[in-house]
Amino acid sequence: MPITGTEFESLVKPFFSRLFKDMGYTVLEVRNQNSGTQNGFDIKIIFEDLKYKQRDFFIECKYYTTAKLDWSEIVNKQVELESSNYNPSAFILLSPRQNLSNINDNAQSKFEKMLRFPVEFWTPDKELEELFATDKALYEKIYDTPCTLEIDRAEQLKVTKTRIELILTKKDLFHFANTIEIKKADRNPDEESHYKTSLDAKLNSVLDEDDEDRIEYHQLRVDYKVFLEDLQDVNNELRQKILKWQENMRYRAKRLTKKFNFDSSYNSRQFYIDFFEDAEKQLLTFYSENELKDDSEKLLNGIVFELAAECPLDWRKK
Repeated sequence: MPITGTEFESLVKPFFSRLFKDMGYTVLEVRNQNSGTQNGFDIKIIFEDLKYKQRDFFIECKYYTTAKLDWSEIVNKQVELESSNYNPSAFILLSPRQNLSNINDNAQSKFEKMLRFPVEFWTPDKELEELFATDKALYEKIYDTPCTLEIDRAEQLKVTKTRIELILTKKDLFHFANTIEIKKADRNPDEESHYKTSLDAKLNSVLDEDDEDRIEYHQLRVDYKVFLEDLQDVNNELRQKILKWQENMRYRAKRLTKKFNFDSSYNSRQFYIDFFEDAEKQLLTFYSENELKDDSEKLLNGIVFELAAECPLDWRKK
């Protein structure tokens, strides 16, 4: 027998409490919104993430079996939540039976940035059925049919946890949308080995072979490349701005390298110093125009050494 929307909310509340605990999070509270209150959600999950930071997830439940679920209806819920006194870590639409209709992906993406919290639509086209199949009794109540899916629960928990961690990362990036934070990379970037060799050859013209700065300069470039790779999934707009500026600096590097080679009195070390000073001026303008902050020196070094590795910038005299 089909359940009601209210029954659906009551069923998924303990399910999500168990789910978050089983994924390794410390669940502080899971509760329903008070009846009649219009704050844009049905269930609130308060938990500590893996770094012991409190996170607040807000879930809007929609148990529509035949009626159309229009995107505009969910937009209103997002507005209600944003207008409340809560500080959402994420908003999740939970709709096991109906996909969203008439969604404008471009408008939703821009709206999400205005809200400054991630919005997820957990609907049938997002493999929601597999998640509920980790609890066969719950599955059969939600879908009003026997559960024939054979699910590896541990694997499904792993997939869902990865999804949650991406949401949290996205939230942090919304919070620091204009903040550059380049950390020391714990892996190498996805690139061919000749980039490292190319940079080393350029550094030979300005550094002694045993100069301790050489290793640091390679690391700064690696940190920058990994930073860009990680940025793609969580703040691609900022990534594209940086890449566009890097492309402009590529043309500048090519032009100034030619100028360096035309001037016989201009030595490698002087060009090395001058290019950094010129790039720093360009970077300050870039930061100002885009209202960016933090890690300007790391970004400067990363891009300059990347330009040298990719070849347009060359401190060697030809």
